[in-house]
Amino acid sequence: MSNVLIEGRFVVCAACRYGDLIVCGARHFDKVMHSQLTQMREDKLFEFEKAGRAEQGFIDQYGVFMNREEALAVAKAAGQLNVRRSKTSPERELFSEDLY
Repeated sequence: MSNVLIEGRFVVCAACRYGDLIVCGARHFDKVMHSQLTQMREDKLFEFEKAGRAEQGFIDQYGVFMNREEALAVAKAAGQLNVRRSKTSPERELFSEDLY
């Protein structure tokens, strides 16, 4: 990914994508995200079985989903990585612990 594409973008929060549905939270499958997913399942608002397994990633300030690798490039360019702790493995992917 070129710097032109990531300039000015920043990572906002963790996200899980099920097909076209994106569910957000401070961390992947935290209590906020978990409660959203539970409610959607109970209300039958989305067919998770058809969508399959979630893709974990992040969203930017425009609501654009990024996979873990793209989000790492954006977070690095924006200076968002937490300098007080070591980078979570694997090195080529972003984890919410790398931000805060």
